[in-house]
Amino acid sequence: MQRRKATFKLYPNASQQQTLEDWTRLHCELYNAALQERIEAYRKAGISISYYDQQNALPEVKEFRPEFAALGSHALQQTLRRLDLAMQAFFRRVKNGQKPGFPRFKSAARFSGFSYPDPAGWKLFQQGNRGATLRLGSGKKAMMIRARGKHRFVEFRPNDVTILRKNGEWFASVTLRVPETACARQRTGDQQRGIDFGVSDWATFEDGRTVENPRFLRNELPKLAGLQRQRARKKKGSCRYRRLTKQIGRLHQRIGNLRKDFLHKETTQLAQSCALIATEELMPKNMSRSAKGTLEKSGKRIQQKAGLNREILSASFGMAHQMLSYKAEEAGTRLHLANTRQLKPSQRCCACWELTPKTLADRLHICQHCGHTMPRDQNSAAVVLIDAHTPGTGVAARSKPLARRRAKPRSKTRETPTTTSIAV
Repeated sequence: MQRRKATFKLYPNASQQQTLEDWTRLHCELYNAALQERIEAYRKAGISISYYDQQNALPEVKEFRPEFAALGSHALQQTLRRLDLAMQAFFRRVKNGQKPGFPRFKSAARFSGFSYPDPAGWKLFQQGNRGATLRLGSGKKAMMIRARGKHRFVEFRPNDVTILRKNGEWFASVTLRVPETACARQRTGDQQRGIDFGVSDWATFEDGRTVENPRFLRNELPKLAGLQRQRARKKKGSCRYRRLTKQIGRLHQRIGNLRKDFLHKETTQLAQSCALIATEELMPKNMSRSAKGTLEKSGKRIQQKAGLNREILSASFGMAHQMLSYKAEEAGTRLHLANTRQLKPSQRCCACWELTPKTLADRLHICQHCGHTMPRDQNSAAVVLIDAHTPGTGVAARSKPLARRRAKPRSKTRETPTTTSIAV
């Protein structure tokens, strides 16, 4: 069984919307009270309260506060489990020497929502092509909320649902348990593609074909900057300030929706038309580091690097790799992720396999050894495709990592688990 997410947009009426807001406020109150209890118990008595201690106290809470009974026991337990996960993450970061980030008290206006961790207390009815109805609660007090959305699975079993509030709109994120046979995608071609992701062109293939970078964020920057300037002139907390804040949030949401739609379409087409997809393993977090430096040693070209970081994050290479990973597995496509530091695709020649150092400004690959000339991104795509065909580099062929040695080892790769047998 595989787990897949499906998001539905909710259209509650006025009374249902008020009920959802009241329930969200109560979940936020429970979260903050549980956090305060943990803090005070440790501060005054040195006692660490666990999730099970707070879960066992829920019946007493519902006796004194009857309004919590309508929320459902499992939903209340999930809110306490959410706090427990935040505390576990805090202690893990302390143990690893990272920045701790102690869990904070949350405002009801900024509390994202609540969850039902199992099928009890809710049900989703699909109606027609995109219409749906979400039932929350049971009995006569159950709410039937109109929804819109669909998923592609015929055979599934609902697992949990999360009610989210974004910019004044409500959404239901449903987790489905789907059999592997129902997850499978039909592959329409057996192409073998090498891809180099970039900023100028979102993707460049080994044959020279490119996919243009849509630059959704850059196109909306003038409008976004105008709204932010208007908000800066308003008194913080006023009605006009809040109204402009909602407009800015809706604009960011629109940019994100356009980006996800573009990525889903491109990655689906690649997974269904290719038997092999080869690319390099990118780390956007390292690529988009700030150039400010430290107080002792300040950075250079800080504004230029900030603009480059914005474009790198807007291109969403990490999200594209995640989508390709599960879609390739569903379509039976082999996904080859070459180790960038070992292979050096942008520096290596696809004709003679020798290294030719280049800067980011050098967009044309001219090999110093064999004289091979090709656009830089196209050469990188060809290099990763050749690396995918190199025998003995797959996970199935070498399960243990290579030992460190002075000679340059072959590139280690990471491949989709269902197709590692193809690489043997």
